[in-house]
Amino acid sequence: MGRAQNWGAAALALLLLTSACSNAGEGAPDQPQPTADSGKGPIAPGGTLVYGQIAGVSQLDPNTIASGAQTQLQTLLWSGLTTWTPENTAKPDLAESWQFTPDYRTWTFKLRPGVKYHNGKAFTAAEAKKNFDRVLDPAVPAQVAAKIDMIDAVTAVDDTTLVLTLDSPNPELPVDVIDVRMTDVDDLANIDRSANGTGPYKLKSFVPDQTVELVRHDGYWGPRPNLDAIRIVRYADATAANAALRAGQVHVLWSVAPDSAAGLATDGRQLLTAAEPAGFVVWELDTSAAPFNNPKAREALSYAANRTEMMAAAYAGYGVPTPRNAPVNPKNRFYDPTVPSHGFDLERAKRLFAEAGITEGATLTFWAVAGNYQEWTTIGQILQQDLAKIGITLEIQTNEVSTWSAKFYPKGKSYPNLLAANYLSFTPPPDSYPLAWFEGTKGTCECNWAAPAEYNDAIATIESAGEGPERDAAFKTAQRVLNRENPVIFIGSTAFLSVAQPELRGLWVQAEGTLHLEEAGFAA
Repeated sequence: MGRAQNWGAAALALLLLTSACSNAGEGAPDQPQPTADSGKGPIAPGGTLVYGQIAGVSQLDPNTIASGAQTQLQTLLWSGLTTWTPENTAKPDLAESWQFTPDYRTWTFKLRPGVKYHNGKAFTAAEAKKNFDRVLDPAVPAQVAAKIDMIDAVTAVDDTTLVLTLDSPNPELPVDVIDVRMTDVDDLANIDRSANGTGPYKLKSFVPDQTVELVRHDGYWGPRPNLDAIRIVRYADATAANAALRAGQVHVLWSVAPDSAAGLATDGRQLLTAAEPAGFVVWELDTSAAPFNNPKAREALSYAANRTEMMAAAYAGYGVPTPRNAPVNPKNRFYDPTVPSHGFDLERAKRLFAEAGITEGATLTFWAVAGNYQEWTTIGQILQQDLAKIGITLEIQTNEVSTWSAKFYPKGKSYPNLLAANYLSFTPPPDSYPLAWFEGTKGTCECNWAAPAEYNDAIATIESAGEGPERDAAFKTAQRVLNRENPVIFIGSTAFLSVAQPELRGLWVQAEGTLHLEEAGFAA
């Protein structure tokens, strides 16, 4: 699952999103239009921001993150060597600068001197090495490991010099190390009591799946945070969360259901989402088991998906259908508009299903989550109605999150005859991750797809080549192979919707959906 950061790989995935008809985040003309940030403007110092969400935070290890509900903590409590910019590039964080050899195999990071963890312990290159070594340990369930598994050796040359030696080139390494968060590895036993990062806020209290309270870290190495404190509160359901927002008890509500967004973004409240969403609503399939081990069955399913209707009905006008069936948002510069479109064509789907042995009277199972992500179920109901027209029964089953994810996650599980509804959140190209996730040997797609050599070669080129026509061509090849093979069915590209009170400033949303609060504050 995951945050494939897949949350479908996500797995982490555990969430949902927005939707629509044409362009991501644009919505219908009479709807509130989301923006990617809450505006700059003067900010008054102090205050406590209350952040509401329906999903709870179950644990605080930043490198074994298990839910999208934890992502906003990643930049508040902990720092990385690098961090995101709104333009989806990496900028310095704990590393002041970096250099690389012409073959992209050796990277030298110069770290900020004098940085300390929240517990007072000095952060050095040796501490950074401990975190990288832990993430790369196969025994540690760190999803970010899939992004940096080309690292062969980590060397702390001195207190402020860290060298990463790769077994294959990676021109995008500064982006790929962003999610390796620095915490005191020697004090992991107390991680849920102390968090022990180097971020702008430090932990005050934590009640699993209920509340997380943070206070400003006055010893922070960077600019002084604006807020005195941030309180993260879990609500039992959307009704309670929406009521708290309307009553002014919550300043920011994350992951708002698309059909509620327009109604909440009134009275001056701000609707926020990513400028270039890199999240995707998908159906995961076991391509190693019948019937979806037959490529024609997968292709049939792609043509049976009325993506436009599904995204409009389930995501209320925020998002974009993805009939080219590849994890690249149309706003991305590597998106290939010449890839064939799998427009809704039920007769073609019927013919392909029959060629794959799925004929009238057959039954498939749609696997979704109970109590949450009604969007997924809505999409399943539309498919159910369409398949019924060609004599195929779709049984919709909803399950608790743990039961749902255990069915197909991690890679290697067999789940025949099943469509697993999910949400995948990737970093956008030029980072290779959204496409490398499918790669045959290193990829972690739960689809169990045996990618052809053509695909694996394209990924190897994307991962090793710098800017230029060779890498551009490889991006196109990878999208064409996914479009042809359909190891996963992509329904639409979306990003989480959040609603903020009018007085909030300094928030912004990155492509994979994380809401950044580190520079947030109240308008002066």
